This record gives sequence, structure tokens and C-alpha cells, in this order.
Amino acid sequence: MRPLKIALLSRWYAEEHRRTGGTGTVQELAEAVAALGHEVVVLSQSKTVTALEKSKAGEFGALETWLSPREKRRGGFTGLADRITKRVTGHRKVMSDAFDLRGFLAARGPFDALWAQCEEPDGLVAAFAARMGTALPPTLTQIYALRYRFGQPLVFTGQGALRPAFGQASRILANSELTASYLPHYAGRGVSPGQLRDKTRVVYHNLQRGFLAAAQAADPGPEPGRVLFLGALNEKKGAVVFIDAAAQIAAALGATFAIIGDTTEENPAFDRKWATQLAASRAAGAKFELLGKLRAPEVIAQVRRASVVVLPSLFDEFSRALIEALVLGRPVVTTETVGAAPFVRDSQAGAVVPPADATALAQGIEEVLRNHEKYAQNARACAPRLAHELSPHAIALQIAQHLSEIVVP
Repeated sequence: MRPLKIALLSRWYAEEHRRTGGTGTVQELAEAVAALGHEVVVLSQSKTVTALEKSKAGEFGALETWLSPREKRRGGFTGLADRITKRVTGHRKVMSDAFDLRGFLAARGPFDALWAQCEEPDGLVAAFAARMGTALPPTLTQIYALRYRFGQPLVFTGQGALRPAFGQASRILANSELTASYLPHYAGRGVSPGQLRDKTRVVYHNLQRGFLAAAQAADPGPEPGRVLFLGALNEKKGAVVFIDAAAQIAAALGATFAIIGDTTEENPAFDRKWATQLAASRAAGAKFELLGKLRAPEVIAQVRRASVVVLPSLFDEFSRALIEALVLGRPVVTTETVGAAPFVRDSQAGAVVPPADATALAQGIEEVLRNHEKYAQNARACAPRLAHELSPHAIALQIAQHLSEIVVP
């Protein structure tokens, strides 16, 4: 594979720095691709990232930063174009970014490939730049998330924001088979569902280096009967379903239900439902520990205290948290609409149940607790393989191969 010059367009690159204050998944993946001998030019939107890259220049390859003009107005025509784009796609200032991206690529190129790490809005920016006549290099779009509503991904009709991005992409990397199965719904003008399927491949999220290092520490062993909910407190993560399930099995098992996470959205209806169901479950005898939002080392410690980890999301494109629980040797109960659920099913390291079904979830938790050693042994057995196959280096090799294939079909 010859060395490639790759432009990486990723808002997540900037957001992970703001959220974590340090290295994020996208940066680790960019570094791993650069370490294979490729040149990666990061197109981001953060001055913080710029300073970081200047301080780390030469350590892991050539990474530079293009700063999006997203917060700048660039004249009346661009402002009008942005307002039109906002009305059509739901995104503002996409056109000004597309103009600037076109100029940057022309000045800094030629590039072998454009790697759009998150399809919305960054894949949309690339798609609009191409439609303005830019000679863009072949584009690889890597999906992090699909819009979600009422237990299913939201499929756009008409001029949806994702359709131009998927249509423009030379190859699409879906983060699970579940995500890939929904993409034909986004086929629009000029691309059929079959064509969309033909250019879609599955590449999972990579685990972070810090987690992989921490997972090597001594394991103190689980606390019997401790059930851990791992996720944000919102509708999508199935938080209320978990509370209802706990009420059904608390008396029979005498379990303790620990909850990691905090509310992540303004949703008064969910907040009322959560408070009501939590009070009802406590009245039924369920014991809860509300741990709130924790830092990564504390989350690892809580996973290791648990006998079973529960991720009852109504829909989740992948769920790296699920893989992390398995790598830490803990059985998992999750739902069929979580993209990483096949890892649980195939390794027999827990239970997979229908989404939004508290009774089925309760039965799954009870099954794993009553036969804990069998499921825990299976989780421990699959842990080394998952840690290897989903390392930044392993995932970077897959991405580099896909980039090479779209450059030289």
C-alpha cells in the first residue's frame, strides 16, 4: 500500500477535546493511520486542536489543522446561501464551510482521499463542496451516528441532510451491521438502495488506548448481585425501562442496582416519568445507587464491581461501552437494537432482549445473575480477542485499506 495524503474532516475531533480535555477517539485513530506511513491533514473547528497539533508536531506523522469559518460571516452571498441551506437541510453555515473547504483543498493539495469522519454536518459540507464544482478527491464517509426518534433512526424524506453525504461518498463505513441495514432508506436522487449497499462496509469503533491500558490492571472481582446500568439518563438509553425491570426482580434476587449517568437533554416529560418510576420501584423494594456522571477511571472501577452490566438502549448504532464491559470480563444484558449486541450473543457472554420491554429485560438480568459464572467465564474468554481486534492500530489498518481501495479501485 503506497503512502496516501488524506484530508480528515471531523467535528468530533474538536468536540472530543472540549468534552474530555485530552486525546479522543478520532485523534487516536488519526494518529494510528499516520503511524502506518500516511499523511493525515486534520480539518477541524477548534483553536484548541490547533495548539495541540503544534505542540505534538512530528510525534506521530504530519497532522495539520484547518479551522472552519463556521462562526464567521463571509459576505452577503455566503450568508444568503447559508440561510437557504439552513431551510433545506436544517444546518446553518454549511455553504461558507464548503467554500472554504474547496479553497483549502485546492491550496494544500492534491489529496489522495477525503475522509469525512462524521457524516453530519461534515459529510454534508463535503457533498456541497463537490456540487459546487470542486474537484474533490474520492470521499470516504465514516458514520458515527444516525438521527434517532421514538426507538428507531429517523429516516429523512425529501432533501434530508444525510442523503447528499451518502450519495457523494465513494465508500461508507458503517459502525455496525445494524447501522448498515438502515442506510438504503437514505438513498436519494442519483443513488439507488442497491448502490448504497454496494459501497457500504462495516468498521467498528476502536477502543481507546487509555482504556486498554487500564484494563490490564488487576481485577478485584465482582460484588455478588450488583447490577450496573451504564448510559445517560434519557429515553434513548432505556433508563426508565431499566427502572421498571429492577422493580420486577428486586424482591426475588435481593440485587443492588447501580446507575451511572446523568440527564443529557432538556426533556421535562422524561424527567417526570423518571422520577415517578424511580419512586415506584423503590417502593417495590428495589435498592438503587445513583452514581451520576463519572470520570473514565471511576467508570472502569464501577464496571469491575458489577456482576452484570446492563445497556438497554432503544437504539444505539454501536455502543463502545458494551465492548468495554466485555473486555473487562463482565457479562452484559442489552437489546436487539444495539449495534454491538452480536458480540454478546456470539460469545454467549450475557443476554440480548427486545428493546423497550421491561419484563424481557428483567428476565435477561435474572438469567445472567442466576448463572453468573457461566456468562462471566465467556466474557473473560472473549476479552483478549476484542481488545486486539478493536485496538486503534487494528481499526486504522482497516480504514487505511478502504482509503487505498477508493484511490485505486
